[in-house]
Amino acid sequence: MNELDVLDEKNREMVHEFSSRCIGRIEGHAPLKAFLAPFHRFLEVNVEKEADKDRLIIECAVAAHHDGTDLRAVSREELFEETKRVDAAFLKKVSIPLLTDVRYQDIADIRNKRIDVLFGTVCDLMKNWKAHHSFSETVRETYSPEQFRKIIIDILQLYRLETMMVAASIELPFPVRKAKDRIETKLYAVMELVAEEIAREYTEKIFADVEISCRGRT
Repeated sequence: MNELDVLDEKNREMVHEFSSRCIGRIEGHAPLKAFLAPFHRFLEVNVEKEADKDRLIIECAVAAHHDGTDLRAVSREELFEETKRVDAAFLKKVSIPLLTDVRYQDIADIRNKRIDVLFGTVCDLMKNWKAHHSFSETVRETYSPEQFRKIIIDILQLYRLETMMVAASIELPFPVRKAKDRIETKLYAVMELVAEEIAREYTEKIFADVEISCRGRT
């Protein structure tokens, strides 16, 4: 695979793992499990939608690297509009008429930060991506373990914040809103904890073989 496909695959793996763990943790709470059931389809499609939006950003960053340009040249506004088209396709796909009122003015700052963080991370990695290097090797040449851990947390926490803001902007009738509200408070707390957990595990996995090698030489 080329760099674009590798980065897209790694990102999809991470966001799917993030979503899966969050749902699993919520399902472990019996009082909330019944209320979560109607949202399963929504959450499953939503995570793929988020990965599709991220691919747009990754694709632009890889192209910018090869062209020797930056995010100013690509235009954050154009990327933002592209992500809105992905959102629109998602709302049509899930076929939930009530999920139509997403107030983009409320989420613009968070989404733009997501674009900046992911775009910048991809550009940093591309600068150090040598022929035949793996993703892990490139990460180790680009970041320290603590730098990489913080980047993963930033990416997932911005995902969490945007999810919170989108949920808050959606108008639902009272019976549905009551079920959603009971899930959200616990879900968002779980999402924060899972983001920290995944960041730690992914960092340990990528840097583990280096630490083992160092111990072997001592």
